[in-house]
Amino acid sequence: MRLNFYVKLFNSLDHIYLYASSNKIWILLIFVINIAATCFFLLQIITRPSSTIDLNQSKKIVDGRFLDNCQYIYIDMGTNIGIQIRKLYEPNLFPGAQILPLFRKIFGNHSNEVCSIGFEANPFHDSYLKEFEQYCLKRKWRVKIFTSTAVSIVSANLTFYTQPRNIKTNQLGATLENRSNARMKPVTVPSIDMVSWFRTNVLERKYSKDSTTKVMMKSDIEGHDQVVLTAMILGGVYCSIDLIYAEHVSKDFIKATEILSYNSKTCQTKLIYMDDESYYKYRFPFNITNNNL
Repeated sequence: MRLNFYVKLFNSLDHIYLYASSNKIWILLIFVINIAATCFFLLQIITRPSSTIDLNQSKKIVDGRFLDNCQYIYIDMGTNIGIQIRKLYEPNLFPGAQILPLFRKIFGNHSNEVCSIGFEANPFHDSYLKEFEQYCLKRKWRVKIFTSTAVSIVSANLTFYTQPRNIKTNQLGATLENRSNARMKPVTVPSIDMVSWFRTNVLERKYSKDSTTKVMMKSDIEGHDQVVLTAMILGGVYCSIDLIYAEHVSKDFIKATEILSYNSKTCQTKLIYMDDESYYKYRFPFNITNNNL
């Protein structure tokens, strides 16, 4: 599996030349550096299959058609307890949140029509996220959250490090990065190949080509954001996203994507740095009344 993946990845390097001008070749170098980091990253975190893991989970995710007939899509990579998704549908609960103007800019007054997908690797949040998902569906918001599922560039079993002693902050520092110490507890979770998932579920979904469509993404996957975003660029799916906001991206990486867009006639994806952790401790009740049905 690893060999086939690397062959496909390095064969796709020529995609960059479609966007980079000759005097901006350093863009390619930045992405190649991220590919090298990817190889090291994978060698560190890929684990052997475990009997406690649903090995079919990734296939189920890729094969789903949840986003059919969705014109507006929000993808939350590293959703934690789903706060950013809830800000989209219930902005009144989160006055002053930094993300709210961006939601309005991308989706306008169509927030109730947005289909949202969340990915969260930490099993600690499973129960709460499933309750939140059901709450959203009862409110007629199309929300699907993949719990105990890591975002990566391969479908595999990965070691994820949780923070059992950091309950008050909802384990914001849980990560795929190897930070093994007394305060971190390793667990094994399935991952998805984000490029394949995006292509199957977003690009190949059924929707009206004659109507406006918008795709927005959050990337907060604790330090390997650039690995996933690089794979999305090289895999040819990145440019189908209108706006990506991320915390763990360097200034050089953002600059490279800006030049990529500048030198492209078709790729107008905007990548910005944003760390909106407002209300991250809040677990507002899931109240269903006749007024909000």
